[in-house]
Amino acid sequence: MSRTPASFSLQVVRGATWEDDFQYQDDSGVPFDLTGYEARMQVRTLDGRYGLTDAETLVLELSTTGGGLSVPDPTDGRVVLLVEAANTVVLNPDNLKKNKLAYSLELYRPGGPGLEYVIPLVEGSISVRGEVTR
Repeated sequence: MSRTPASFSLQVVRGATWEDDFQYQDDSGVPFDLTGYEARMQVRTLDGRYGLTDAETLVLELSTTGGGLSVPDPTDGRVVLLVEAANTVVLNPDNLKKNKLAYSLELYRPGGPGLEYVIPLVEGSISVRGEVTR
């Protein structure tokens, strides 16, 4: 199995409920068993996508332990994303016609200090359209 994250662009509308799901499969299309794994995702400004900067770049953080991500059935390899409508406003706070952001989602199996096992699942850009009805 590849440990290189898939690249996928997402589209969100500010003020709308954001639902997506991602499935981790091997090269034969068999779902990866996520038993014992957690998931986490960060959404950042494009400037903060890579490297270090003094500016605050984190826009939204989701996880299976903190909310926004879930693994309903670990045997089917799916991670489900669900962000309430009110929480998508932070993705485009100025209600621009379109705001571009970057994200990555990874799976991890918690361990002792320095023993965490991490699998990068997917990364890419997010286009957040402005909201007309508000």
